Amino acid sequence: MPTSIPSSWMPDAAMKRVHVHWTAGAHTANSTDKNSYHILVEGDGNLVRGDKSIAANAAGSGMTPASHTKNANTGAIGISMCSMTGAQESPFSSGSHPLQEVQWDTMIKAVAQLAKRYDIPVTRQTILTHAEVQPNLGILQNGKWDITRLSFTNSFVGHRPIGDEMRRRIAIELDGLNPSMGGGLSSDLKLPRFRVKGVAPSTLNFRSSPGGDKVGELPENTLVERIAMQQAWWQVRTPKGHVGWVSSDFLVAVA
Repeated sequence: MPTSIPSSWMPDAAMKRVHVHWTAGAHTANSTDKNSYHILVEGDGNLVRGDKSIAANAAGSGMTPASHTKNANTGAIGISMCSMTGAQESPFSSGSHPLQEVQWDTMIKAVAQLAKRYDIPVTRQTILTHAEVQPNLGILQNGKWDITRLSFTNSFVGHRPIGDEMRRRIAIELDGLNPSMGGGLSSDLKLPRFRVKGVAPSTLNFRSSPGGDKVGELPENTLVERIAMQQAWWQVRTPKGHVGWVSSDFLVAVA
């Protein structure tokens, strides 16, 4: 099975959005999954083609579309990661088939392919998770929460942080951007940037949580992106993509 989308799966069509889901099922695609989504990502990262053509969801196609998103299927491609059987939102549980990081990584690359093929811009209104459809598009979705949690990391929680991180990575994949710069992203997706200052000749401790275990060191002038804040502790991402917590006393904003 492929790990990138074959060109034959992407017929000519006027598509406007990509909606990203999980199936709430096992790590393999079943008949219901194939009927509901255009593309599925199985637990090993391989792609499966759904039964409905992407072109069926184009406006006025006359074909039966893939019904992946309530009242929001026209012009929208549905891609779903096979996972999260029996998952629970609160308290959070991934269920018996947690979303795998390899599925997330494959999905990022696949959506970048779709964005390039159909000329879909990377914005909160055009490439979004199912959980973002209601807040971003104003279309009621009856409490859908895919994707507000990631089984393999707690660095991002909630529809907006996860959606923005997804779009950031898709834009990087699409444009070949430097992850530490964020160039080419729409302004609402860029994270504020800072440099480490005032620690030389020593280094800034990089921690697993606010005041938590030291997991690394950041030299003077290291460029980071701020993800979250908890009083004087900031969660940041390094140029190599590592996420951790540092003291904000040694960070200076970059214009």
